[in-house]
Amino acid sequence: MESRKHERHELSAAIKFNWELSDGTRGEGMGITRDFSASGVFVTAEEPPPVGTSVHFEVDLKISRLDWAVTVLAKGKVSRIEMTDLVGRLGGFAISTRKMALIKA
Repeated sequence: MESRKHERHELSAAIKFNWELSDGTRGEGMGITRDFSASGVFVTAEEPPPVGTSVHFEVDLKISRLDWAVTVLAKGKVSRIEMTDLVGRLGGFAISTRKMALIKA
């Protein structure tokens, strides 16, 4: 049974993310979004942050038929990681968030 509160929408866009662990170790990465909802995003990436880590992320969306762009800025927590053993296929991670800021470019 599906227990999601918000509908997910498939969306493939470049995403930049960064985090800081409790010991002060910092990390950053880039990936591709798999889907978005009002409460989060799933990211395919080579090296996901640990579950429970706070993550800042930025997604640049370009709407070609409208000839404008929007940047999504948000902070959230890594809620799960999906690993894969398939050659040539990346795993990824889900970020849960309460709000996202949209900035028209």
